[in-house]
Amino acid sequence: MDVYLAGYADTKWREEFKNTIAMDIEVFDPFDKKYNEFTSSEKANHIAKEFTYVEQSEVVVFYFCPEWNSCYSILQLGDAVGRGKSVIVCLIPGTDSEEKLRRYCEFRGVLIVNNIEDLVVNTEEYLAQLEILANHGKTMVKSR
Repeated sequence: MDVYLAGYADTKWREEFKNTIAMDIEVFDPFDKKYNEFTSSEKANHIAKEFTYVEQSEVVVFYFCPEWNSCYSILQLGDAVGRGKSVIVCLIPGTDSEEKLRRYCEFRGVLIVNNIEDLVVNTEEYLAQLEILANHGKTMVKSR
């Protein structure tokens, strides 16, 4: 799994990201329109699946915007950073708690962008760097 989408529970930014990112990049989007109709057990399973996919993903991208005020997304951000995951945050100006989110990301060394285009570009660049490092490691092993 290459990328996990987190943050604002809306299909518009998620579709734009998935339609713009390179086709060879695997994206996991946990958003389910019927989540509110799930039973308690189904919700628990869905959330467990989310944490599993976060753990398996190379990069976790978050999208925070003025229309979204979710403590869960902020908790998920802290969890991903605390686990040492590679995280990129798209923080749209005017977002609730924008200053605190920005300061947290700066303190933790999390890359912050301000739009979907930069989110896609930085995600692709980061994954390309990881691939180069992985291939370089394979080359190093072979040359011995």
